[in-house]
Amino acid sequence: MHVLDYIFSKISSLYRFNNYPLIEKAYTVMLYIAGLSLRDLSEKYYITMASRESVRRWFHKFSSIFSIEKKFRNSVAVDETVVKLHGLRAYVWSALDVDSGEILAVYASWSRNMIVAMKFVRIVLDRCLNKPLIIVDKSPWYRWALDRIGLKYQYQRFSLRNIVERFFGYLKQRTRRFYNNINTWKIKSIEDYASTIAITRKPLLTIKTKEGVLPSSQDQV
Repeated sequence: MHVLDYIFSKISSLYRFNNYPLIEKAYTVMLYIAGLSLRDLSEKYYITMASRESVRRWFHKFSSIFSIEKKFRNSVAVDETVVKLHGLRAYVWSALDVDSGEILAVYASWSRNMIVAMKFVRIVLDRCLNKPLIIVDKSPWYRWALDRIGLKYQYQRFSLRNIVERFFGYLKQRTRRFYNNINTWKIKSIEDYASTIAITRKPLLTIKTKEGVLPSSQDQV
């Protein structure tokens, strides 16, 4: 399934009122993820005649459909990265199924500590039927959180953690369009941005799986 077809299939039942064609909304969301700004879409290139605020609402509405099936998982890679919101440091947390490459959870926070790590790990566990092996780096907040929850974990700097690092690389490739500084005070904005990237990445993963090629450390996102 083409990524645009996948987006179109999702938004067809998402928006209650359609003053603009659904295919126009699908193209607009896709181009915003690709790096065009709201101004580029509605005022500079006239991709849509909708206002910047309308495009922003389409995007955030689309991010709400991010959902993951709860199932058994062998191991999960967990990591976080730094982004900037209005010049302030914020953190995006992500977890991926090592076997399938599926993005299980994304979360954004203003701080990076043991409490936030525990909250995120619990979000990940809600998408698992079991307690999988957690792959992390040696950051101190992970050890405390995982010990408290009672999960087995393994330290890896590269190898299996490459899969989540590639997702962050894809995210930062997009945010680089905004000079790595998202112009908003709302932490949920970057979380919605990461969630939407996760949604659009899913059909690409499905294509690989159907062809019998699962993501490896050599794949490029």
